[in-house]
Amino acid sequence: MKPQVQRIRDLTIVRREGGRLLVVGCDSSASIGNKPMDVVQTPPAVAGYYAARVAVMEVLSVGAEIFTVIDTLAVEKEPTGNEIIRGIHKLLQEAGLTTAHVNGSTEDNFVTCQTGIGITVIGEADETQLKVGCSQSGDCIVMLGEPLVGSAVLEQEASHCTIRQLQLLAVAPEVHDIHPVGSKGAGYEAELLAELNGCGFQPVPGIADKLQASGGPATAVIFAAEERKIRELQSRIGGKMEIIGYLQP
Repeated sequence: MKPQVQRIRDLTIVRREGGRLLVVGCDSSASIGNKPMDVVQTPPAVAGYYAARVAVMEVLSVGAEIFTVIDTLAVEKEPTGNEIIRGIHKLLQEAGLTTAHVNGSTEDNFVTCQTGIGITVIGEADETQLKVGCSQSGDCIVMLGEPLVGSAVLEQEASHCTIRQLQLLAVAPEVHDIHPVGSKGAGYEAELLAELNGCGFQPVPGIADKLQASGGPATAVIFAAEERKIRELQSRIGGKMEIIGYLQP
């Protein structure tokens, strides 16, 4: 049987025999580091941490288990590459993904003056447990965390949706779909979530600016759930939760 490949959101889903799925996510980061031409100056370990965070959160958000992380680094291995890899391992340790295999490549033929990072994350899930297209009309869309980009990511860490909070959302039966908020903002993700569920998205009044704000390295996520379940989820998971809209027929 030939594997079936499907693109959903920023993920590639490969359906195999036995109802098992490969879930592949990727992200890139450029001009964030400590090289002379980097726009956002920060230690390479921090750049690696946040570069890996996006793809890891994408794969975790659909309920997949991660087993491989591949880093393709447009920098020399020593010292910058090793520092970036150290940041990746820090993220994986925080997520409890200590058995995930890390592999990759660096650029050691030419001197680089700007940091470039590519991350690919591969996980596996059972088709019956995949959190994709599980929402319905009447669900509310909730944002956990604040969408941040650039230096604000480092300055407002307390406002982030943590990896642990995402993992708790992913295993919560009350939560139907989860989308990390990327560079296109929460509004884009909410519209996409609605479309994938055959619904429309109706935002609550007065939050247009928040819906358009870039989420950078997935500092916020949105999720769909019944409104009556939100208070209990808030007490169990923590963080700042805000209803941003509703799914409509």
